[in-house]
Order: sequence, then C-alpha cells, then structure tokens
Amino acid sequence: MQELISPSQSDQLILLVSGALLIGGTNWGKKIFGARGVNLGFIGPLVFCLWQFHKWITRYDGQREYFGLDKVWVLVLEIVLFVALGAAAGIVWKKLIYRE
Repeated sequence: MQELISPSQSDQLILLVSGALLIGGTNWGKKIFGARGVNLGFIGPLVFCLWQFHKWITRYDGQREYFGLDKVWVLVLEIVLFVALGAAAGIVWKKLIYRE
C-alpha cells in the first residue's frame, strides 16, 4: 500500500510552511504591531525545529531496536513540550506586544 505523503514530501511541506511563517509572520507582525511585531516571524523556525525534534524522537532504529511511536513517554514528552512552549510563547508575546 502506498503512502499518501512520503517523508520527503512532508519535510518539503514543513520547510515551505516554516518559510512562509517566517516571511509572512514578520511582515504581518511589523504591519500590525510595528517593530516589536517582527518577532512573530520566529514562529517559522520554531515550527521547523519542533518538526525535526518530532522526527528524531519518533524515529525507527533497527540496530538499537528503538521505535519511538510505541513509547508512552514520547507522547507525554511531546505534550509537555508543546504546552510549555505554548505557555512561554504566550508570555513572551504578552511582554513584547502589550508593554505599557
């Protein structure tokens, strides 16, 4: 059975989305929030780094018999990481944009 999307296609898609978020986020943030809004462009590289981390932690390594998708701690780690990064991004966003 053939996959709907290959790993190389998903990597290309993530790279395209990350680049679009970098450029679009920077331009939109600067237009709406001024110079401080340029920081919105950092979402693009963050998405790319998180995708690379996800690929690494869920990899299959036949030599060491490691398969990340069948481990509960991998799921828990990714959930905790995404919640923590989301909270941190919200705090940073609030500090950068809504300064008085």
